[in-house]
Formats: sequence, structure tokens, C-alpha cells
Amino acid sequence: MEIEKYRTIEATLDLTNDYVPPIRLNTGDMNGRILKFNVTDGGNDVDDLNGLTAKLTWNRDPTDPVSAGGWAEMTAGTNTDNPTGVRQVSFTTPVPRALLQEAGEHTVVGVDIEDADGNTIASRSIPVLMEAGRLNAKASEIADPLKDLHDTLDRAQTLVDTASLTLGTVTTLVPSKKATGSMTGTGWQRKLNLSIPRGSKISQLTAIALDEETPTVNTSSDANGDMIVALGLPRGRQGPQGEPGAKGDPGDASNVPIASASEAGIVQIGDGLEVDSTGVLSVAETHGMGISDEGSFQAFFSQTVLCRGADATYMDALITFTANPNYVSEAGLSGFGVDALPPEYGFFADGGATTFNIVIQTIDEVTETDVTMRTVTGVVLPHEGLNSVQINFSSGPGSSVASFITVIKNGVCMPSFSIRVPGVKKKW
Repeated sequence: MEIEKYRTIEATLDLTNDYVPPIRLNTGDMNGRILKFNVTDGGNDVDDLNGLTAKLTWNRDPTDPVSAGGWAEMTAGTNTDNPTGVRQVSFTTPVPRALLQEAGEHTVVGVDIEDADGNTIASRSIPVLMEAGRLNAKASEIADPLKDLHDTLDRAQTLVDTASLTLGTVTTLVPSKKATGSMTGTGWQRKLNLSIPRGSKISQLTAIALDEETPTVNTSSDANGDMIVALGLPRGRQGPQGEPGAKGDPGDASNVPIASASEAGIVQIGDGLEVDSTGVLSVAETHGMGISDEGSFQAFFSQTVLCRGADATYMDALITFTANPNYVSEAGLSGFGVDALPPEYGFFADGGATTFNIVIQTIDEVTETDVTMRTVTGVVLPHEGLNSVQINFSSGPGSSVASFITVIKNGVCMPSFSIRVPGVKKKW
């Protein structure tokens, strides 16, 4: 650095008794100057000190018997900052402050070089011209207590104005850890970092039943410092014995006999019945039976529900007929047949024909526009031993077949109707 060159005083040591020009110092230097002695050999740089060390010796006035002088260790150094490129060996040291106490022309310094065997070679004394400093700290007039006080207050105010303490990082610790804090930063600008344990919580809760009447609560801590709670809860008291005749638990049904006409027992769920998850018995079978085979376009859809009848061996068929909206009849419909039951069922009871009346809309066959309401009588004839029935229509009891009835025509549709036919039995 350039400032180092400004404050460094250099001298060269070649021959022991070689002339070295005087060194000029000032009592006001206050350890600000550096003495540097370059070691040469016949005017040439040397490659190595070979274990040599050096110290600076000095005395303000060697002729004064009370002036003992002093010494300071010197730092050896090498570099290649020279034209030849050979390592330049030197010894350096700051000017000792004790050397700068008094001005005068009798002060001398010297470099005592010691070899690896401990032998000291003292070079000749180098005169020092010690100039008097421009300020005398010991003089009374230099002191200005009021100014010093104002300067001190100004410096203190500057420190206060620039001082700051900010919050840095805050880390949450488990309850078992201790809170810590640290400061970072320099001078009067600091940052506070904290590590703070969180509050304890319940990490585990268990409960056991006790035979005793007094409840218990035991607490402990886990590795994190959170709470473990173990509860002991008394069992409830046994209730009183039931009254005689009260219903008990269901027993083993493996030895219970099947019910008969004269003996109680287990009743099996028969065909067409089911029991849901709540124990309710209901009709199980609902059959959609397809459509009639009358003509190339069928006139009706049918759906049959089998209901348990009064006789446990027979059922009633509730058959609902719904007109097919896609059926077209030019000549009307006087009757039709349909398979009303699944193949495994048939009509066996001698119930005879069933007669019913329905109100329908009909279209005038001449105008094909006039709509009238008409009562039509129907007769249902179950086929014995088979699963089919025949439906015939007439305009009323004792009248001829109503072939003029239009079921579906010009948007007029015969309403759906239901009939109940008894005597249904399963064939296999």
C-alpha cells in the first residue's frame, strides 16, 4: 500500500561498519513510523537468512549513565520486489513509543543480529535526529475541558442515533428445551435471535376401566416435554335383575323344530316373501310379464305382482295393463291374450271368469276426430294350468263384442287398468 511506503523508513545493512545515514524521527509520531533494514551481501541481495534473527536496540543518550535504552523484536521478511528478482531479506519493526519521549540529537538505534547458534553481532550505531513534536500533551494550555466535554457528548449522541436493536430469527423449541438468545452484528447495530419453548400439550391420552369407585389421573412427560395422561374410570354398576317373564337373550335355534299345524317352531320364509334387515316381512316377488302377442304391434304391456292369498298354497295375481303408445289399430280391438305369469307359475284354482268395467276415450270411426267417453266391460279368462289369460271387451253386460273400440288412435290412448285374478300356484 502507498501509505505503508509513506510511513516506512528504509536503510540498508551491508558491511558491519558500513556507513548508514541518520534516521529522522519526530516525538509526535506516536508509533506511526516503521523502521525497515534490508540485508545485503556485498551490495547483492541474499537468498536466505539461514536462521538469522534480529532485534532493534536504542538509547536516547548513550552518554547519559541513567539512560538505559531498550530493545524490540524485529520481523524477518522476504520478497521479490527488486530488479534482480532475487529474494530480498529485511527486518522491520514499528518505532518503539518509548524512543519518542524526548527530542534531541543524541538518540541512536542499532540492529543486533543473532545467528542460529545464539551468537549476537551488534552493528554500529545509527544516529537518530529526534525532532520535537508540535504538540506538547503535558502543557496546561492544550487542555480545553469544555470542548472535550462537547466533543464527548457529540460522539455519544452519534452512537445513540445510530444504535439499533432488531429482532432476528425466532425459533420454536419443544417444551423440554431451555430458552436461548444470541446477538449478531457489530458495534451499536445488533440483532437479537431467540429460541423459545412452546407450551406443553397432551400428546397421549389413555383410559382404563377400574373396579374401584374412585377415578385416577396419572400424568408424565414424553421426550419432548409434552404431557401423557392416563385415566382410570370406574366401571358402571350392574343393573337390577329383570322381572320374571321378561324377555331374555335369544337362545340357540339349532334344536328348535320346524313349525307345524299343531306345534310351534321355526317358520321358513316361503316363495314371494322376504324379511329385511329390520325384521319386517313383505312380498318379495314382482314380475314384469312382457306384452301380449295380439297382432304385429302389441297393444298392451303387462306387469304382475304376486300376493299371498288366504290359502297359504295359492296366491293372487294383481295384473296391471298399460296401453302401448306405439300401437296403431285401424279396426279397433276386441280382445287379446297375454302371458301374465312367469313360466313356473300357473292358474289352477277354479275361480272362473273375472268381470271389470273401465272408462275409456274412443274416437268416432267416421270423423276420426270426435272423442267420447265410454264405459267398457272387460272379462278376464285365466287358462287352467297355464300362465296366460284372455281379455275380451264388450260395450256392456250381455252385449256383443265391442269390436268398434279404438285403443290407440289419433293420440287417444286407452287408460291403464288393473285386475286381480286368484288361484296362482307354483308348478315346480
